[in-house]
Amino acid sequence: MTDETKVYNILITKGEYDPINQYDFYKERIDSQKDFSYNEYNTLENDLTDELFTEIDIIILLFGLYHYNQELFDELIIKSKEFDVPLLLVRSYGMEYILKELEEKADAAVGWNPHCIINAIETLVDGEDWAKPCDAVEEY
Repeated sequence: MTDETKVYNILITKGEYDPINQYDFYKERIDSQKDFSYNEYNTLENDLTDELFTEIDIIILLFGLYHYNQELFDELIIKSKEFDVPLLLVRSYGMEYILKELEEKADAAVGWNPHCIINAIETLVDGEDWAKPCDAVEEY
């Protein structure tokens, strides 16, 4: 089965408080990719049960929600390690800065570019190491 036909099970952060609408912004980015199919689970509409973590392929943390949803992020980081689910950190739109300690816990960190997000998902789910091919700016 090729990546074009694979359907990914994605858990994406959707915070109780999202002042600049990070969730919808990144969801639009993912949806803009025509050759990418996925089932979406999110942290508000789905119970974060052990069964859910056995079904998902990847967890996407939207860094723009971290400040307002730190407990949720911490729980997802723990669950990603417990269930061996890759963890993708997506930086806030237009920002290169993310907390170093959070980046170190993620399997990859990317910006807002939809191709980078999809490439990182496919790479991590396939069990490959992320080599940052999409990042335009090197780390600080």
